[in-house]
Amino acid sequence: MKYFAERKSFTLVELMTVISVLTVLLAITYPAAQAVMNRIHRVKAANNLRTIALAHAQFIADFGRAITFTDIKNISGNDTNTANNFATVLAKYGYINDVSVWAWDFDYKVKAYKRDTSKTFPSEIYDKSTKKIHTHFQGGTFPLSVVCGIVQCPNFDYKTLLKGKYPAAYSRGLKSNGSWMESSTNDNGGVFGTKGGLVAYYDGSVEWYTDTVNKFIKYSNKTKSSTICNAIPNSHQSMGTSGQTDSNFLTWKGYNSCHNI
Repeated sequence: MKYFAERKSFTLVELMTVISVLTVLLAITYPAAQAVMNRIHRVKAANNLRTIALAHAQFIADFGRAITFTDIKNISGNDTNTANNFATVLAKYGYINDVSVWAWDFDYKVKAYKRDTSKTFPSEIYDKSTKKIHTHFQGGTFPLSVVCGIVQCPNFDYKTLLKGKYPAAYSRGLKSNGSWMESSTNDNGGVFGTKGGLVAYYDGSVEWYTDTVNKFIKYSNKTKSSTICNAIPNSHQSMGTSGQTDSNFLTWKGYNSCHNI
């Protein structure tokens, strides 16, 4: 009886067939896996934004006022219009000291910063032992995924913020026309690209918006607005990072006085 030698390798046709099947499976499963990761990122981001909103709300309740320009200047040594300096106040008083709450690991700006070997990515904002801000967190160059910061101004009833639903923080990239910026548009592109973004309110709620066209309620006359600025009480301002090109990145109009929105 004639026996065939045992085959120890695949034929080219078999290999191509296996590769084709794997390619098809990858094409099918990758979008689903990416969708799951996107949902995970949104949940993490929502939790971070909620933490920031509630931390400042607690600061307001504890101190009887919102964060002031003086608070920021005392801790940072300057009163530049960066959300980094806003974050340092909450860190100093023990509300939030974790950098990852402000700089999200999936944000393209944060990932680029971490890849730069000449820079340091601290885990904490405020060093309690030295009573100083970690050097690499200072200034507007450190990447933040968040735009935020109601700042206290004279003759304002701080309880207003805690009674109503007012925006406290949102993911970077919201434009004044209600759309979200593409991630690669510029240095301040959207964290989630044009897909949408998150807005956190002082009551602890967080909402996902594919756009904000007529989604906000103007504080002045209760009509609908696409601009988040309009939903913030008069005599207050919020801030993002310095050098913003879009009017909806909320920045201070002045260091020593406040302006109505």
